[in-house]
Amino acid sequence: MNTDSLRAVLSQSVNMDDEAWDASLHLFKPKTLNKKEHFLKQGETCKHIGFIVSGYVRLYYDIGDTEITKDFNTEHTFCGSYASFISEKPSHFNVVAMEPLELLIINRNNLILLTEQYMAWQKFLRIAMERMFITKENREAFFLTTTPEERYSILLSETPEWVNRIPLKYLASYLGMTAETLSRIRAKK
Repeated sequence: MNTDSLRAVLSQSVNMDDEAWDASLHLFKPKTLNKKEHFLKQGETCKHIGFIVSGYVRLYYDIGDTEITKDFNTEHTFCGSYASFISEKPSHFNVVAMEPLELLIINRNNLILLTEQYMAWQKFLRIAMERMFITKENREAFFLTTTPEERYSILLSETPEWVNRIPLKYLASYLGMTAETLSRIRAKK
């Protein structure tokens, strides 16, 4: 599997020399999933973090008969439950392939090894965690301070490609509304 996209993403955050990059190549393993196949199931411990080469995943909570969409991870981003991965405790949510998925995965011990041996990997992980924290804080504000109409407008401005790629019911759940409400909002736009 081609690792160029992983290196390009890393290079956007850190200056990774060839030694640090070469040391990581054999630690990332290719993995493919079919559409609707789970990368991680709620209640399982996340053993790998995946870098998405192609396809996208939906992160969702399974609450009785209801699925609540937490997020989507698309090409050139990472997926999994980082809290579960680091703490080695069960994940609170599922990660499922929404399209055929190509990943590069790394396990906890190997990622720790890279961060202990190479400053570039340590810096990349710190920056990634900072971005995750900012995203989480922004998502909380998104829900607490906006109307459903505003949420949809923000989605259109920040990730317009999602509208044609992600099924309506999952977008609605992600936005904290019913599919009917989202349909009405979309009809007004």
